[in-house]
Amino acid sequence: MVLTRDGAAVDRTLADLRARILRGELAPGEQLRQEHLAGQAGVSRIPLREALRALAVQGLLIHRPHQGYFVAKRTPSELAQLHLMQGLLERELTQTIHWPAPELLDRLRAMNAEMRLLVEDADWLRIVALNRAFHLTIFGLSPMRLVLQEVERLWLLAEPYQALSLTDPEIRRRTVDQHDAMIAALAEQDMPGSLEALERHRASTHQGVARLLLPEQP
Repeated sequence: MVLTRDGAAVDRTLADLRARILRGELAPGEQLRQEHLAGQAGVSRIPLREALRALAVQGLLIHRPHQGYFVAKRTPSELAQLHLMQGLLERELTQTIHWPAPELLDRLRAMNAEMRLLVEDADWLRIVALNRAFHLTIFGLSPMRLVLQEVERLWLLAEPYQALSLTDPEIRRRTVDQHDAMIAALAEQDMPGSLEALERHRASTHQGVARLLLPEQP
């Protein structure tokens, strides 16, 4: 990887491109024009290329030799596989968590309260990062660190499609309501309740994504 002294420019460009992918401004399958993107971001080609490489490592972009970078486009079958892998691993993490201390429960409640404030907001996209942080904070209570790292990777792959689902305010509202149920089960140290709340939440999210992709299916 080519290194640049302007790490801030790389981080800023990466965050901007990621946000544009999540908003759907850069559509799945779209080829990225580096000169145009560099001009829009106000950076040179070097930090732009580093940001593109980082997004390709995360799986949000695909690099094709002699063609360039394209926004990753997942088929319904690939999304079903992501859902399956996330479900298996997230259940294992949940089953092995240490019950959260009151301070961590308060942090989860604060995250969800911030998400609730964004439910009706026109600039709601921040809810996507908060949603990821909420779940990974819970999964981080498990000692299974390698499994957690894989779940983090899978979340990055699936997140653009979760963001598509969250464009509906009703789904955003349902998401934070389901988070409340997850927090309540954790506070009660109720493992069956925690697993049930997680499965209900995951099924709801998957249905929202599948419904959006249905018109694209042959």
